Amino acid sequence: MKKYFIPFLILGTSMLYSCTKEEIISDINSSSAEKVKMEFKAGIDALSRTVLTTNNVVEWEEDDAISLFDSNGNNKFTTSTGGSSVTFTGSAQNNLEIYYALYPYNANAAISGSVITTTLPAEQVSFEGSFANMLNPSVAKSGSDKTLAFKNACALVKFTLQYTGNNAIKKVMFRGNGGEALAGTIHIDALSATPSATVEAEFAETEVTLSGEFTSGKTYYFVTAPAELKNGLSLVFYDNSNKEWKRLGSNPVTLTAGHILDLGTVTTGEFKEVVHISNADELISWAARTDKLTTDVVLDADIDMNDQAWTPVGSSMTAGEGYSGNFDGNGKTITNLTVSGTGNVGFFGGLAQGAKVHDVIFSNAKITGDGSSSGVVAGVSLGIIDNCNVNNSIVSGNNAGAITGNNSVQVNNCNVQDVTINGNYLAGGISAYNYGKIEYCTVSGDNTQIKATGSSSRAGGIVASNSEENNVSTSGRLLKCAVEKANISGVWAGGIAGENAFGTVAQCVVDRSVIIHESGQNSTRLGGVVGYNARGEVVASYSAYTTVGAQDLNSEAMGGIVGYNYSLSAYVYGCYSTHVSLLGNAGNNIGAIAGYNNGHVTSCYAVLPENVSDINLVGNNIATSGIDHCVEVGGNNYTELENASDLTVTDGTVWKAAEIWEITASGATPTINVNYIGEAGTN
Repeated sequence: MKKYFIPFLILGTSMLYSCTKEEIISDINSSSAEKVKMEFKAGIDALSRTVLTTNNVVEWEEDDAISLFDSNGNNKFTTSTGGSSVTFTGSAQNNLEIYYALYPYNANAAISGSVITTTLPAEQVSFEGSFANMLNPSVAKSGSDKTLAFKNACALVKFTLQYTGNNAIKKVMFRGNGGEALAGTIHIDALSATPSATVEAEFAETEVTLSGEFTSGKTYYFVTAPAELKNGLSLVFYDNSNKEWKRLGSNPVTLTAGHILDLGTVTTGEFKEVVHISNADELISWAARTDKLTTDVVLDADIDMNDQAWTPVGSSMTAGEGYSGNFDGNGKTITNLTVSGTGNVGFFGGLAQGAKVHDVIFSNAKITGDGSSSGVVAGVSLGIIDNCNVNNSIVSGNNAGAITGNNSVQVNNCNVQDVTINGNYLAGGISAYNYGKIEYCTVSGDNTQIKATGSSSRAGGIVASNSEENNVSTSGRLLKCAVEKANISGVWAGGIAGENAFGTVAQCVVDRSVIIHESGQNSTRLGGVVGYNARGEVVASYSAYTTVGAQDLNSEAMGGIVGYNYSLSAYVYGCYSTHVSLLGNAGNNIGAIAGYNNGHVTSCYAVLPENVSDINLVGNNIATSGIDHCVEVGGNNYTELENASDLTVTDGTVWKAAEIWEITASGATPTINVNYIGEAGTN
């Protein structure tokens, strides 16, 4: 698939991320200054236009509307004419030196400083030769001259349709194969010389769709947030019979603000059916089809497999060997799935690039592997797993996880409850290995047992081993995951990750869990969040009311957050532990934050359990300069936490200690600001 960029001079508007500790301007008046009718000129600069016309000429349209911000908030300004240069009229304060503006107008838009926050919709309307009106976000700044030179903050993806079918195309979907954030709540700095929208992770959309009428020979545009699609992209076309045709590209591409990614002419092939399944017989029949690896599936009813033996669909992550379609669980439940075999074992043996499995629940599954990787959803995955839940299930194998044995792209919004995970080497509540991203996932349940055996075993409430893959900066990331009441056992064991090699664990929580080992090995490392933090970062995370170790248990290192913080490139930043019990013997390597530290412990504090007073923040600290802006156990100078320097982590995100911490004047212990996820770099 040929891909190239065409410079794109076009107007758009979006809203930028606002710091949580700054006051956000809203529609509610916060000033008594009187508003007067005003005019602002827009369009003199070549960048300040909003709609594509013939030959990529871009112009304003009649009734275009913008948000103009003053100290009272968000004011609607409109134009009654169209063209390359227009005048916007409305009412605002007339006594400001600087005004910021956003196109298109959004009544819910907000601004903090120069950062505007708005929404880029994931569902867009098809429009021949352009994007739809009032869609492409751009921002501008004006001084006393009342002139607005808008600049695009989003990217465009362009294709020309070539279609000879009888059925009309009604929808086209665009996504990155790595599950990149492309739409949702976006943040834009209007002061930037080259404004670029970033998507707020908590409200991110990974697919953008065009719906409406499509004509062969015509050109259409998606508006997306800027992003790096390191695993390529997918286009899926749907006709009015719900059949589909898919174009999958594996080459990395970049979506740049103010530019068009031109996919050229896309000639569709034969549209295929979407398979609808309502019972176990139909599910087994689909799995026996020769085209099962590429067909899309929708579950129309709950399915009870009645412990019938199931042969995994797909065997690996390789194209042609793994499932590459779209499996839509439609919120239905598959119960009593039983899978046993060698190789990669699960409902899917392997998900290949471009695959997506979503909105399905597995209950009472039993997965037994005698090979590489085991998971209820998939043995191994190079696809996207989203909103998949697993409960009351058992998974065993060499590398075992409740969702997948190996995640190499993305797992989102998955919840696991009351499971037993037994790994000969690795065991994880979500995945054994993570070389991709795992975000917004939970593992909980009084009956959850995650256990790895073997001389170098690793076990974690979310993953056993977390690591960056082949220098892909967005991989090896665990974000906003939570573990509650899990029992975790391994030579290297942690409430979130047994091992964090070259990755980032951020905004994760461990509560009321037990972390132990059952090994006579010398290098047993246990942590409330991470057992062994080799060369990664643990950021804005905490453990609470958790037990690390056990009476009469000998370990090499134990810590309330990290057991063993290994190297100068290992960071524990903006974390705390509270009422974490550290039991057993680890010599001097016992610490309320880190048992052993040869890296960095920054902006951290801890509260010990009642009647415990002989544990320091860090146990054996070799690099004394590596501890800074922390509050030692028993101290209360918490404002020191906010003074730490910023930390840039593996995926390029910049974390600020002052934004992580919520410190009250009442003297209560600080909490972590759950709404803060760092300032996105390349993620």
